[in-house]
Amino acid sequence: MKIIIARHGEAEPISPDGTDRSRPLTIKGENDIHKMARFFQVGFKVTKIFHSPYLRTTHTAKIYTDILHPEQETESLNDLEAGQDMSRVCPLIQGLSNSDTILLVGHSPDVSVFAEKLLGIGGVGKSFLFSPGAALAVNVPREKFHDGQIIWFVCPEFLS
Repeated sequence: MKIIIARHGEAEPISPDGTDRSRPLTIKGENDIHKMARFFQVGFKVTKIFHSPYLRTTHTAKIYTDILHPEQETESLNDLEAGQDMSRVCPLIQGLSNSDTILLVGHSPDVSVFAEKLLGIGGVGKSFLFSPGAALAVNVPREKFHDGQIIWFVCPEFLS
């Protein structure tokens, strides 16, 4: 199974209501996610997108959905909220095929910690520092979600 772990695009530092969960993407954040989605189109057909219910991840997932047209409906998961263990999504995707591609949109440092778990790297989320909009694609057997192989790791600044 291919899992793309993506951090949401750049978000405004403050939301209109003052809560972290309702911070919107900046214009740069939106543009970066458009670039990343076009990059994902080369070589991947996304089966399903899961995202945190926060505004910035919901908006990021919507951009990905509009461009990538996943085979299944995009879904918001409380298990992907900031500070949650992203590996809690594994039982939900275990029933999919090893040929499927899943896109998970989450928060830092959760995306880094989950990447380490999939790759079998011990650590506390410092092996992969995800800048806003960055993504890591991993090939991992759905039977164990461990000992995965890196396909690529890219951030929007590397794309034209």
